[in-house]
Amino acid sequence: MSADKKTLEQRISNEERKKIWDAAVQHTENRLHGADDFIDSTGKPTWEAVALFCQRNKQRLDTRHHQFIDDMASRTVWGHEPTEKQHKYLFALFLKLGGKII
Repeated sequence: MSADKKTLEQRISNEERKKIWDAAVQHTENRLHGADDFIDSTGKPTWEAVALFCQRNKQRLDTRHHQFIDDMASRTVWGHEPTEKQHKYLFALFLKLGGKII
């Protein structure tokens, strides 16, 4: 098949497909959650909401972060707050995924 006759799917690399997919997922996440969904009374995102957001989007991060994210998300059920170091790491991942801290 000549280059002119390739379908759009054949012309897009797997890396480009992943970028398009990730952008679509982020767009959907943003539409499903209001601006205040991740905000506590101080105007900062709650660690529980951040942990669950990270867990829903963990496939966009390197697998080395997955166990940590799952552990943080499981803490939301039991009410076990993360340590200061874990809190910083969790919020760094949140920002890497496109989360915003106002």
